[in-house]
Amino acid sequence: MALGVLALANVGLVAVVGGSVGSLADVIAPFTGHLMGFGLAAGVALLVHGRILTLLAAGIAATLAVHAGLGLARCCQAPKDLYGPANLTAEMPLHSLTVLNLNTWHARGDLGRIEQYLATAPADVVVLSELDTARSPLIASLRDVYPHHVECTNEPPCALAMLSRLPLEASGSARIAEGEPSFVWARINPGHQGSTTIIGTQLNRPSGNPWKHEVEMRELAQFVRHIDGPLVLAGNLNTSPWSRSFRALRLATGLSPAGTLMPSWPAWPIALPQVALDHIFVSPEFTVAASGTGPAVGSDHLPVWAQLERRPLAAYPGRAPRSRLAAASAHLGAEFPGDLGGEHGGARDLSR
Repeated sequence: MALGVLALANVGLVAVVGGSVGSLADVIAPFTGHLMGFGLAAGVALLVHGRILTLLAAGIAATLAVHAGLGLARCCQAPKDLYGPANLTAEMPLHSLTVLNLNTWHARGDLGRIEQYLATAPADVVVLSELDTARSPLIASLRDVYPHHVECTNEPPCALAMLSRLPLEASGSARIAEGEPSFVWARINPGHQGSTTIIGTQLNRPSGNPWKHEVEMRELAQFVRHIDGPLVLAGNLNTSPWSRSFRALRLATGLSPAGTLMPSWPAWPIALPQVALDHIFVSPEFTVAASGTGPAVGSDHLPVWAQLERRPLAAYPGRAPRSRLAAASAHLGAEFPGDLGGEHGGARDLSR
């Protein structure tokens, strides 16, 4: 058994690092750290000879505990509360923007706990995924806290929503390309310092269909890189920092993750997060003041949040920030996916 675990761990690591199996590598890539731990445990057990199965089991348990510890170390915190009683008279920072992302788990999520958490979470914008028609009343119940929203829960297979405390200059929902992921988007102007585009989406799991996941990530990267200006991308992307698709998205778009060591799944039946599947990516116009994951709130995913600060124009001496399209032109073709829907209802208003 120990030899088998060692062999499988090494084969998995070779596949992830070497990329020799293409899209299939992203199925196991989120568990790269686990493969390292399991392989080390198996190697130690074989070297010691005595009590091999006991040492192997202890090593596997320790690996799971270490990953959970790393996840919980960033868990259950909240960004600085800009809306609490102590700050009612304080002036909101002009360049600050707090974004929260949560997969609500359409199969079993506890809407009561989710609603209670979102009603008190100090976020400016919330992106929700797996929010089907049965869960759409959540939007209405939070209207006093988040009076502005855009959603597509009545447009299968889209099950997304974006809630905002801040007015939306423009918003809509569409599909990135025919047969490809849906998304919601909005343009806001916090502090009247210039518009910021926020996109919320969800991609299919590599474990379900790794080739479809690869196509979806490629389409998403190609779409995002045509949107200039400050940009935030949030959602359950079903990819991890170890994954090839994660690296490809960063390379193609110039976006950076708000945090990388933020495991968000699984959070049910108890919160022992092992892998980072939910992400917030930001353009170079932002710095990340703080980021982390929230507590278990009734979903199988933990909330992920980031507190962002807009870089002053002085950070770009003599020129405007470089276009993502120009930055990525060496990596992807320049075909534009086209207008995706009607005026104010799709992606037409996203074009610059």
